[in-house]
Amino acid sequence: MQIDNHIFEITRLRREADKLPDDNPGALMQKIELLARCLVYIGRLSSHLDGAYKRVYAQRKYEQALAHRNATKDKSATAEIAVKELREQEADAYEQMSRWRNAFASTTEEIHSLKMRMKQDFHVENQNRTTA
Repeated sequence: MQIDNHIFEITRLRREADKLPDDNPGALMQKIELLARCLVYIGRLSSHLDGAYKRVYAQRKYEQALAHRNATKDKSATAEIAVKELREQEADAYEQMSRWRNAFASTTEEIHSLKMRMKQDFHVENQNRTTA
């Protein structure tokens, strides 16, 4: 996966959406469309980084088990020391995984909020037409 390309597209779509006003129904629909497209890239990136985290976790567990098995004394301490770098990689991978999971959830909520605003605006607009 080309992470940089996905981040570029997410950023581009997000900037484009942020430029649009929320008080114009056509612009609001376009903003929802842009954020939905953004969500596709965020979802792909999020799932890729979930996998990256799981791979680092699996590697750490494997290396830790090998170090534990091969140690002659202080097996647990020796195994923990042996996987220090992998623990740091695991923490970094977890951080990235969480970042993009949160981005997915917050973008989904933003789209939901914009849809509700559009429904409310449509309802108010229809009431104004019927009373006029």
